[in-house]
Amino acid sequence: MKKIVAVLFLAILILGCGPKMAKKETLDTLAETQAALQAAQTKIDNLQSEVNTLQSEKSNLEKAIADLENQINELQNKIDTRCKK
Repeated sequence: MKKIVAVLFLAILILGCGPKMAKKETLDTLAETQAALQAAQTKIDNLQSEVNTLQSEKSNLEKAIADLENQINELQNKIDTRCKK
């Protein structure tokens, strides 16, 4: 009798604590989460590319502004020197 109870207890313990299959709902949630992660990664990559493009454009515009400021200064100097005569 003690052997049977011990074997039953051991069987229940093994079956109760053993590996379990994931539920379909859990697998569906996991698949949705993975799809969302992939979409987020793609969006991050696209946004990073856009940031790089905008930084490059900003750099070009800053250079253009500096060139225009130099032209303004040169023209102002010409005006000042010609008006003083």
